[in-house]
Amino acid sequence: MDYYLADVQRGDSAESHVRRWITMAHELDEFTRSHGRLPQASATRPRPQTPEQQLVDQLAYQRRSSTRAAMVEYQRARLEALPGFQWEPQNDRWDAWLEQHQAFWNREQRPPRRRSPDPQEASIARWVAHQRASDRAGTLPAERRARLLTAQFRVL
Repeated sequence: MDYYLADVQRGDSAESHVRRWITMAHELDEFTRSHGRLPQASATRPRPQTPEQQLVDQLAYQRRSSTRAAMVEYQRARLEALPGFQWEPQNDRWDAWLEQHQAFWNREQRPPRRRSPDPQEASIARWVAHQRASDRAGTLPAERRARLLTAQFRVL
């Protein structure tokens, strides 16, 4: 209840960790309202210390399983209400790559080629190569490995 009350009343009487979390939520609200999207990480290395990058880092921390487990229901619901928010965006991207691979095979009836002049085909082929290398190295999660082995057009 503390988080909700601090959120709707913007109360200064809340504990400091509650106020910090609510401030972050309001900054995310303002960012998504003004940019029409969630904050995105910069591709440059080292990452610049911009307000957007700070929000990216805060969201990454919120998505950690240990942080999520310690949240109250209101915190989880508040994050899930952000437009485009996902708890595990990497899994969604991985799922999209698998779907693209399957669609390519279905359409072309052959595997994608890494040296293809079509950049999309080459990207799918690089993703496949990465999955195979991860499997050989033993770093491919078991759930993903099983999905790649049971897909209509196998990757592994």
